Amino acid sequence: MTMLRDRATPRGRTIAIVALPLILIAAFALASYTPLFAARDVRIEGATTLSRQQVLALAGIGPGTNVFHLDANAVESALMSDPRVASATIERHLPGTVVIQIVERTPVARSTSGSTTVAIAGDGVILPGASTNGLPEIRASVGELPDALRAAAARALSSLGPSIRARVAAVVAQPTGELMIDLAGGLTVRYGPDGDDVAKAAALRAVFAWAADQGATLRDVDVSVPSAPSATLADGSTVTP
Repeated sequence: MTMLRDRATPRGRTIAIVALPLILIAAFALASYTPLFAARDVRIEGATTLSRQQVLALAGIGPGTNVFHLDANAVESALMSDPRVASATIERHLPGTVVIQIVERTPVARSTSGSTTVAIAGDGVILPGASTNGLPEIRASVGELPDALRAAAARALSSLGPSIRARVAAVVAQPTGELMIDLAGGLTVRYGPDGDDVAKAAALRAVFAWAADQGATLRDVDVSVPSAPSATLADGSTVTP
């Protein structure tokens, strides 16, 4: 009696083994474009000045957005194109959830851009439309204020922290590139050139703490060399706290 053999040849079995995963991948790729992956839940965290509608418009996300194929990097870049957004992070949670985390810039000063008074963030970025009420001024002692010095002054203000910044009336950029900080009550701080912001802020806080402890009245303070700050007292004497 002649035995019947399996008609599937080794080559045929190999093709079937290779083809099946490809078919499954193709089927999944097609399924990834179905309404299953439509954005149904979009959560926005960290936005205070930007409305939900503004964030979604910047991100380009709507009811028809496909979460599976959403380009998170592109959305983050689109959000950060707005000067009010310092950073943005996009998280996708399949099948239909997107989480948008935003860190907004906040104004620390006001300055003049052309003929307009504008709010300035702590990194020097101009914030169009932001309120300038109650903010200290950044200006040049003479002539126009270069963008680089405006940014340096903004960074200096940001490093001071809210308690000292609330006492600042103005940051004045000198032609040499040095910064002078005018505080309420006529106190002047020689801040020096751009750089060492954290160290200079710490030195200024230390001088203020020393003056408070000693009951001394300061006339001006020099933190241009933060490792060796000095101060002139109301009687004209100079001290190194």
